Amino acid sequence: MEPLSNDDGERPPVGVIVTLRDLGGGRSRVTLDDVKSNSTRRETRWTFDVFYTHKDLDTAAVDSMQLPSGEYERLGAAIVARLLALSGRVS
Repeated sequence: MEPLSNDDGERPPVGVIVTLRDLGGGRSRVTLDDVKSNSTRRETRWTFDVFYTHKDLDTAAVDSMQLPSGEYERLGAAIVARLLALSGRVS
């Protein structure tokens, strides 16, 4: 992916935050939560809105970036699908 050459500083008032937590026992959890903001500036403060989904994964595979390609695809698709729904572009 090409790096962005510039940033206009604008953001939508809704988004998705992605977090990674070590659960112990060789498992890690990627969690996607909806967030919202009262501002459309880049330097905004996001607040939690709604839990969206999570996925438990093998910690060693996560740490070494060796997840099956389908896992990366599913995570990316879940993020984009949620962003489309939050923005009202699809229902």
